[in-house]
Amino acid sequence: MKVNSEHFSIFPTLMQETRLDLDLDSLREFCYEIKRKNKDGVKLSNIGGWHSDDVISETHGEFLKLKSYIKESANRYHKEIEFSNDTIQMLENIWININQKGNANEWHVHQNAALSGAFYINVTSPIVFEHPYQHITPFYWNKNNVQNWNVYNSTIWSIMPEPNILLLFPAWLKHKVHVNEEDIDRITISFNTVFSESL
Repeated sequence: MKVNSEHFSIFPTLMQETRLDLDLDSLREFCYEIKRKNKDGVKLSNIGGWHSDDVISETHGEFLKLKSYIKESANRYHKEIEFSNDTIQMLENIWININQKGNANEWHVHQNAALSGAFYINVTSPIVFEHPYQHITPFYWNKNNVQNWNVYNSTIWSIMPEPNILLLFPAWLKHKVHVNEEDIDRITISFNTVFSESL
């Protein structure tokens, strides 16, 4: 008897990666200028490193372009995932992260947001995501029984974006940033979006 099997996925997590062509030197200087104005920054998920306040109102030319791209990309994601046509994604807040050697970001989610993301200026260490049910491996699928790690059997997934990449993901997806082991700063501009009524 011939048996026909079909595989399909449930509960997938949609990631979106967009390659931009922004002036990274200009954005890098913008980030350091903001840091010079507020050396203390804020303490959130950062372990060491520097995390700016919300800089959504800044008017630097290349930064304004980035905000425009974020809005466009977030609404492409919105459409792809088939959220309501009566709403759009609105940029809620945006901030700068500068991790020097030895700095990292601990596990966290972005509460009360729809989408989160980051734009990469200097990349020295990956962003790491955790499966929403992280106990698959220790309690059910022991790692000794896995031949090749893939999106179906992994509880942890690392992404090492290139500079000028804009990465979007659900705000509820737990993530962290590994320790920067390089002698150059890891610089990203991160953000959240929220649902807003479409005009």
